[in-house]
Amino acid sequence: MELTLSVDERIEVVPAHAWTPWFSVFGSKGGFDSLAEAFGDMLSRIHAVETGLSSDPDMNWRVPELDGLTIVSYSDAHSLERMGRELTVFEGKPSYDGFREALRRQQVAYTVEFYPEEGKYQFDGHREHGVTQAPGVSIANGGRCPVCGHQLTLGVAYKNELLAKRPHRAIAGGDGMLRDPEGKRPPFARLVPLDEILAQALGKGRATRAVRDAYDALVRELGGELAVLRVAALGDIECLAGGRIADGVRRVRAGEVDISPGYDGVYGTVRIWPGNTATARRSA
Repeated sequence: MELTLSVDERIEVVPAHAWTPWFSVFGSKGGFDSLAEAFGDMLSRIHAVETGLSSDPDMNWRVPELDGLTIVSYSDAHSLERMGRELTVFEGKPSYDGFREALRRQQVAYTVEFYPEEGKYQFDGHREHGVTQAPGVSIANGGRCPVCGHQLTLGVAYKNELLAKRPHRAIAGGDGMLRDPEGKRPPFARLVPLDEILAQALGKGRATRAVRDAYDALVRELGGELAVLRVAALGDIECLAGGRIADGVRRVRAGEVDISPGYDGVYGTVRIWPGNTATARRSA
């Protein structure tokens, strides 16, 4: 960070996917237990942290050290289809200096998140043996795999439980947003990508022509994927794509989904309808 700022003092450094096990700032492997420990006398230059796929703002609100920092969400540029799967909507002037000011003053309108359970490091686990477990179980057994006895990859939920000083506190609003009941933090939305909803509704693979055609029609007529997922009228979606797809969007907006948490590099799976086949994410 010192070297980076020596290039230009206007550079902003944001710890990315801050809870991911592999060498992130709070990660269980090679990480730290505080930003102060990680950044030392450079801590005052840190103004924001990024949630990563396996955590969301509510999890970060539990850690008092993060109270004065802006919580942002971004997408890794693995491929075009993954761009914007998480995002931050900023307030203020659309310029670099405006962006810096927004980071420093928590001028965020809202963020869009995965359900954190879908991230590939939410729970603890050992992919080789198909073992996954919640933090409480790992804490009780010393974080060891019950099959081979080796150390599990301890996930985001585990580290969050270790560092948290508060309970979860996000509450759902009628607009599909989750909010801090004290009103001190920007709200956020949890979404499932549109092609996943379509794949489950149609009983087809995400890469099939049927899913792509339905996707293209919806985003073309209703103003883009985020508009379809967040604000488009369900009646308009039904007219374009049918009642089951409209119901899938409604369920995702309301949080009426069943998710098996990801672990040790394996993405979580989401089931939108009871008894429906869950859509599994491929490892990036």
